Amino acid sequence: MKGNDFMYSIEEQYLFYKKTIQECGSSILLEEDIKIEYILFEEFSSNVVSYLSEKTLKIFEDIGWIDEDIYAKSRALREKYFNIEKNRTLLNADAVRVEDEWKEFLLLSDELSRSFYW
Repeated sequence: MKGNDFMYSIEEQYLFYKKTIQECGSSILLEEDIKIEYILFEEFSSNVVSYLSEKTLKIFEDIGWIDEDIYAKSRALREKYFNIEKNRTLLNADAVRVEDEWKEFLLLSDELSRSFYW
């Protein structure tokens, strides 16, 4: 087995990046609490580190798959999430539904999802 057998191609990483953002928009509020918490606190929590990292976003920008605006909004979304994570009282489905920090996060995710052109 080679050392890179488990690495994703850049195309696969981009698809994961888009999926990560698209799953975290305001439509998530229609889901049951358990699914909201799984998507935000399990999936997004781990994917944000990989697919919204500075290095990965820069690669996407250099290739032309995202522009400066999408790059900046992706960074802002990542930072919003990290700030939310610091406040344990925000880490539940009820908070996702009512707290301003989450509303801003969800709206930015919606905006990013509409911005994808590749």
